[in-house]
Amino acid sequence: MLSNRPTKFLKLSLPLAFLSAVLMFACGTQEHSTEATSTEDTAALVWEVWEKIDQFYAAGDGLDTDALVNGSIRRMLDLTQSPPYPFLTELGRLRGQVQPGVPDEMADIWRAMLLHQQRWPDVDSSDLAAAAVDGLIDGLNDPDAAFLDVDRYPIAREAISESLEGTYLGIGARVITQDDQILLFPFEDSPAESAGIEPGDALLEVQGVSTDGRSMEEVLGDVTGPEGTKVELLLERTGEPEPLEVQVFRDNVILQSVGRQLTPGGIGYVYVSRFRDNTGDQLYEAIEDLRRVDMLALILDLRSNPGGSEEAAGDVAGQFLSPGDVFIYQEDRNGDRREQVIRSDLDRFDLGDMPMVVLVNQDTRAEAEAVAAVLQEADRAVVMGVQTFGVGSTYDFVELNDGSAIYMPVLRWFTPLGRPMGGGVQPDVLVTFQSEPDGFGRESQFNRAYEYLDGLLPPFR
Repeated sequence: MLSNRPTKFLKLSLPLAFLSAVLMFACGTQEHSTEATSTEDTAALVWEVWEKIDQFYAAGDGLDTDALVNGSIRRMLDLTQSPPYPFLTELGRLRGQVQPGVPDEMADIWRAMLLHQQRWPDVDSSDLAAAAVDGLIDGLNDPDAAFLDVDRYPIAREAISESLEGTYLGIGARVITQDDQILLFPFEDSPAESAGIEPGDALLEVQGVSTDGRSMEEVLGDVTGPEGTKVELLLERTGEPEPLEVQVFRDNVILQSVGRQLTPGGIGYVYVSRFRDNTGDQLYEAIEDLRRVDMLALILDLRSNPGGSEEAAGDVAGQFLSPGDVFIYQEDRNGDRREQVIRSDLDRFDLGDMPMVVLVNQDTRAEAEAVAAVLQEADRAVVMGVQTFGVGSTYDFVELNDGSAIYMPVLRWFTPLGRPMGGGVQPDVLVTFQSEPDGFGRESQFNRAYEYLDGLLPPFR
């Protein structure tokens, strides 16, 4: 298929049934009806979510239990679009022993569930359960954390895995939507390019079926297929009076995450769009090409890089550090530490003390931030741009007993000298982005990096 994989996950609802009846406890008495056991059974996953967060959430010292409880109650109130008062006032008046099996920290959530069910018995109990779980995730105040139910979890896990792969089966074209059109931009040396597709061609039909009124997912589904098979496309091209019919053979396409260029004066420019499994190899090839044409300095552009593979990021940093050096170290909730070091078998060039600038911006995230921070700390490069996004953790899926999962940070990152990486990377030289009429890059951040490196090199070269 074409390259258009999602990299973000939405918070999803949990299809869980519980709270089948209004309990007498919600009225202020300590008497328990037989439905209490049912509540314990059906709410078990809500408490399991909390226990997994408490056990594995990386920033344990920053875990705000009150925020989790408040987020859960707020989500439940959202179901009925009700104001917090007088609900919270009534909640505060509840007294009595909490049902066995409810964690002490979650007692107010349990009481809120009972009170909610009493006041709004028509609200579907599965929706109430979903709200309680989603509210716990909201309380983490982490936009990347998510709850994934049993249907969505395998899809999400596969999507993340695919986003790190360096190859995919398709025709080899980037796709964007603009003015209700689907535009194709073929990758270099791809089946799409070989078939004659040109950048900006508009896709009108796939296998004779019009793209009008169809979603991007439907169109991409028609384009995908077994390796070696062909797909017929009808294209509209600017300057051509009639649509063009093109046949493209699907193949295993290598995704390019590294671009390179030699700018005037022997200053190399390498752009890394994200870290896939093959990014380290591609960077090695890029540096090899630039060395052949006498590169004297290097600009490594990590702007708007969302991160990706930790191993690939380590290999990228390894081009500029020594084998055995610590790239980053990670700590879990208990403070147990593990180091990620530069591989001794990494194919690399000895660039010596070649002058180097790393460009970053507010959308430089995660592993890209790690590379910038480590090269900055080692005095191997000057970092220019603006403060980065601020992701300093390893995210992973924590599975639950029913087959669902929580996606959340499970390891915190630190630079080799112990600097935590969750607050973003501060550049050595602050440069905001502005278009400029002059200079090779025609924009401020690249131009300042070029001027800095140009000033370090001999004037006659």
